[in-house]
Amino acid sequence: VTMLGNRIIYNENSRDKTLVFSNDNETPALVQIWTDINNPKSSPDNADGPFVAVPAIFNITDNSRQNVRLTYTGGKLPDDRESVFYFNYLSIPSVKKEDADKNKLMIVVTNRMKLFYRPAKIGNDTADVINKLEVSRQGNTLDVRNPTPFYASVSSAALSAGNKRGQIENTTMIAPYSSEKWSLPAGYQSGNITLLLGVINDYGVEKTRSITLN
Repeated sequence: VTMLGNRIIYNENSRDKTLVFSNDNETPALVQIWTDINNPKSSPDNADGPFVAVPAIFNITDNSRQNVRLTYTGGKLPDDRESVFYFNYLSIPSVKKEDADKNKLMIVVTNRMKLFYRPAKIGNDTADVINKLEVSRQGNTLDVRNPTPFYASVSSAALSAGNKRGQIENTTMIAPYSSEKWSLPAGYQSGNITLLLGVINDYGVEKTRSITLN
């Protein structure tokens, strides 16, 4: 079972958000949905996200689709920047009657994706977020500042210096109006280097930008 899209943008002015699930398998499945604030180990029992999904549990037949309505039910959030939550769905395949008495391995898959609450005040013009990121080198680290009201979901940070090629590991999502420090690997801590930065846009597509640092 899959959901259309790999991130959810929930606009403040929306009464709800329609999500589309599809089951391209030959067997039905049971799907359960929940949201959380920031707990990778969350479950339906301890879900604390301020959203309600209708239906939150449903059977989806083979080769079919199911629409789910997601509604924000929480209180007032900052109106000058995005807030991020997490959307989870669990998919359990059904067992055929003829296989009910057999020992079979059942794979239960949990999918987790970012859920962005976007205030009306900041609009939806996120196309230029990657170009507004401010990157500077400070000794053995890069300081990456996000001066926008949107989250910058960094997908890659490749380095080059002459014939050398490298990668900055463990890059993170950069919150609005904040900065992150990334450690530079050995060989890239002095001299001219080029950073090829990748950021995921609203449609789940990576946009890249090349930045030269002296």
